[in-house]
Amino acid sequence: MTNTKYDTIIIGSGIGGLTTAVLLSKIYNQKVLVLEQHFVPGGQTHEFSRVKDGQKFSWDVGVHYVGEMKKGLLPRKIFDYITDNRLEWNKMPHYFEKFVYPDFSFKQPANPKEFQKSLIEQFPTEEKGIKRYFLDIKEVAKWFQTYMMGKVMPSWANSLIGFFRKDNSKLALSTTKEYLDSIIEDEKLKALLTSIWGDYGTPPEKSAFIMHCLVVRSYLYGGYFPVGGASSIAKNMIPIIEKGGGSVKTNINVEKIIIKNNKAIGVKVSYKKESMELFADRIVSDAGAFNTYLKLIPPIVDIPFREEIKNAMSGFSTNTLYLGLKDSPSKLGIKGENHWINTSYDHDKTYEESGKTGDILSAFISFPSMKNPLAKTHTAEIISFSQYDSFSKWKDTKWMKRGDDYLKYKEELSSKLLDFADKYIPGIKELTVYTELSTPLTMEYFTKWEKGSFYGVPVTPERYKHKWISPKTPVKNLYLTGSDAGSLGVVGAMFGGVSSIGAIKGISGFIKVMKMAGR
Repeated sequence: MTNTKYDTIIIGSGIGGLTTAVLLSKIYNQKVLVLEQHFVPGGQTHEFSRVKDGQKFSWDVGVHYVGEMKKGLLPRKIFDYITDNRLEWNKMPHYFEKFVYPDFSFKQPANPKEFQKSLIEQFPTEEKGIKRYFLDIKEVAKWFQTYMMGKVMPSWANSLIGFFRKDNSKLALSTTKEYLDSIIEDEKLKALLTSIWGDYGTPPEKSAFIMHCLVVRSYLYGGYFPVGGASSIAKNMIPIIEKGGGSVKTNINVEKIIIKNNKAIGVKVSYKKESMELFADRIVSDAGAFNTYLKLIPPIVDIPFREEIKNAMSGFSTNTLYLGLKDSPSKLGIKGENHWINTSYDHDKTYEESGKTGDILSAFISFPSMKNPLAKTHTAEIISFSQYDSFSKWKDTKWMKRGDDYLKYKEELSSKLLDFADKYIPGIKELTVYTELSTPLTMEYFTKWEKGSFYGVPVTPERYKHKWISPKTPVKNLYLTGSDAGSLGVVGAMFGGVSSIGAIKGISGFIKVMKMAGR
């Protein structure tokens, strides 16, 4: 690393960091060095494997399904461009989501008109509100385009766009609950429409309606999964970076960003027990706003919103039970759809009580092996929400050395999760031959996200008012990429990578990316 002069150093190999690296390599012929503290590249797009009785089981850790990967759509065009058209996408079954409640269930089809019709058939008295909901989702999503452009365009251009485009900011920045309360009366329908709040980690009472709209819109035509598994994303991007003379290095801990005269000039890193300084013309951080501003930028550098960032974070996280199965879930009637299981219609109460009572209140169950046509063994994942405070007694322990009481707690929690899933999908417990549980402490260790926060900065209305949710920073030649430069999820973080190019190269850079992807 020290023998090569790099144009750009990127901290973190998540989808945002890799997108920025590929675009700088392909379009601007830059040598880019990507530094990853984990021993596997890819961030939340990586996978891990375990061998049990001669069978190798693999699971994704953050990519459970992706929307808008239909050929011709902009997100798909960009993905094709940043992977040299080598990454294939497998479409999930037509009914790709199943929402389960105490006295009814609902299957979401991969067609917006059919989706709307099914809702009206089940809730006929709410027809007017349902139709309004589908119209507003599309209108509010347009607001986000203007919002993102504002992060990379000069202020005069933003004013011009605002003059010609309808301002939906009041609607976009209302909470999801406020919006639904204004158009719908049936509490069960409100619960059903917000069943996927787990996709963005903030319940209806706290979440910005714009985030809800973006997620719902992205899945109107169904869900997709990368052929070969989630790790195929990074595997098809890294060779492009290397072809441009760049490199992706793992097991590298970035200790701080080197700043002189308010200009980022390099990073101080540690590898094994060695420390070294690496220099480049610019630094791009995919470590999130919290880690970048509070941990990587030295305290002596004046950052006026440090306290604001600290107060914005929450301790909301997840527990994930990874299952190795001895046979196909199709024997249980599963076709590859996701299952969202809820014991209550009150998602806000579920959010507040998750992980506090010891009871499992809800779960998301995914079957990655059924989404990946190249999978050789069958797997499943049971994800439940949790609060970091439930694990705080072990926060000062080390990975793999947290003590017998922690292991016992994990065994009990694993058993509860499996029993919970088996109640709604009878037979899944008998099909299971291997289990492994990750907790908020696992998430914190591998991602360095504060308190294992699965989604980083919560998507409340306030998030969209913070100036630091942006690819631009107050430090010259320092930029952000990923979800805190764009939005949540794989596609949102990828667009964070695109927006970082806009911040680095100006609006012409943003336009150039769109043009190249359009080809």
